[in-house]
Amino acid sequence: MNFQNQFYRIFTAYFIILTVLVGSFLITAQDLPPNEDLSLGASVFVFRSSGRTALKKFVSSGNKTKRSKAQRVVAVKNIRKQYDNLASVTSRRKRVKTVVPETTAATTAAAAAVTQKSAKEAAQDLTGAGLYFYRQNEIEKSIDSYRAAIELDPKNADAKLGLSDALAAKGSNLAEVDKTREARGLYEEAIQLNDKNSVAYANLGEIYDAENDDEKALINYEKALALDDGLTELDAPLGILYYRKDDIAKAENFLSKASAANSNDALTRYFLGLVRYKQNRYEDARAALTESTKLNAAMPEAHLSLGEALDKLDRRAEAVAEYQEAARLKPNYLDAWFNLGVIYYEQGKYEDAVAAYREATRIKNDSGEAYANLADAYRQLKRCGEANGAYSIAAAFIKNDAELYSNWGFCLGKVNKWDNAVTRLNEAIALSADHIDYTNLGWAYYNSARLDMKSNRKTEAQAKLQQAKIALQKAVETNKNFAPANLNLGITLNDLGEYRAAIEVLKRANESRANWLFAVNELGIAYRKSDDFENAVKQFEKAVDLNPKYAIGFFNLGESNLRRGNVREAKKALEKLKKLDKNMANALEIMILSADKKVKMSN
Repeated sequence: MNFQNQFYRIFTAYFIILTVLVGSFLITAQDLPPNEDLSLGASVFVFRSSGRTALKKFVSSGNKTKRSKAQRVVAVKNIRKQYDNLASVTSRRKRVKTVVPETTAATTAAAAAVTQKSAKEAAQDLTGAGLYFYRQNEIEKSIDSYRAAIELDPKNADAKLGLSDALAAKGSNLAEVDKTREARGLYEEAIQLNDKNSVAYANLGEIYDAENDDEKALINYEKALALDDGLTELDAPLGILYYRKDDIAKAENFLSKASAANSNDALTRYFLGLVRYKQNRYEDARAALTESTKLNAAMPEAHLSLGEALDKLDRRAEAVAEYQEAARLKPNYLDAWFNLGVIYYEQGKYEDAVAAYREATRIKNDSGEAYANLADAYRQLKRCGEANGAYSIAAAFIKNDAELYSNWGFCLGKVNKWDNAVTRLNEAIALSADHIDYTNLGWAYYNSARLDMKSNRKTEAQAKLQQAKIALQKAVETNKNFAPANLNLGITLNDLGEYRAAIEVLKRANESRANWLFAVNELGIAYRKSDDFENAVKQFEKAVDLNPKYAIGFFNLGESNLRRGNVREAKKALEKLKKLDKNMANALEIMILSADKKVKMSN
């Protein structure tokens, strides 16, 4: 009797290992959902999320994308042009007449005194000369003339306004050659002279924007626009800053106006595409980002974001092409390699996912998310040794992700490092402590016990089976109808010899998930071990009805019929089994011949 029980369990374990790991037996989705795994015997490990979902995914934020130096120079020049056009029609200059100086010397205060004009009159001439030089773009002479005018007449408001404009113009010239420190001082002086100098505010905003001081950049841009709403050159930078601030409504407003004013600006189209993506308007995002890549094909960020929009539209092949182009343009582009890994993983192209994530970890060797996803890809390829190494690195950076420790525990179990698997699964429990984690901890203890039994370490095996029982009872207490927990608990109770208790929880497993082949089979085992051969046969008959190619079911059916004395039905099961598995058929046939021999001897 004991020999038959052991023989039966050996063949059951052997065949399930073979069917799960080699795939020689058809397993339908109903039998084994994609987020569960039968390991060794029939114990189930449950993944916390679908096995086809990566842990993390980047979505381009646009926070690292800046206007180029050349674009800023153009903006500064255009701002000044717009300002001068606006200023020429405002009241601040109506009283000033342009004065063409006879000589350069006439711009100095000393020379003006020689003309025998009053200080006020001379200051007015110098103010006119300052305006003349400003319009000739002789900014230094303009500044000298205005300063001389103010020296003669400190109350000359027109000279102060003119000097403010000239200082802002000089600041712009310095900013164009990266002398931003000197430019900043000139802009600030310009504002002291005229707190309504919109061009000074605008260009101060440019400096702060370049320095990544978004708050000060916004303040100055907004002041400039409030003073002169015709400074449309500010629409694009304001739209970008509001996007970074996650104020999507304002970002859309400014970027839409900027795009309408200049449809050939790739960066504006790019950020408008990001806005559309944030609004879940993925087709509109795709259109804007496609335009951006056409206007500037060498912009890797636009290709990355276009790939993300295409991904959302389920146009995966096109998304991959865009991610690849982003990585080609910028070989060390972490986001591109990471997202390539994600999309390959989701497509089931795990070798390609490994290659992409390896690039991501090369670029950023402290990216816990990249190592975690690399480990998951290795796991899908059943390369658990490499997965464990990647999980170990990921865990050095990610401390609060229960799924990471859970998946790591699974892979440790796959390489028979069961003590380590138990440790990792306990870490997952410390972070979440739900029915899935307790189910998996029970899985680890159970399979560790089986390894001890195989090595004839009976005491250690019994202790671990008890630990498995405790963990699985907690899982069932947390979620009474969780089928995998009930199945694992039933298997464990069977091995502990608690057959009646096993029958109850295995019934619940079958009620929670109808027609689950492995639960049906295990319930049959519990009945058989409790010598209830009638119900055991019913379960095994149901198993082979569910799957007519289920060799284990026919072996169990034949063996149970034999044990209840129905040799005829046992032989029927044998004939089916001969077409499915010769080794199992030979074993059952030996049992039947032995039974026949005993019958003949008794007669």
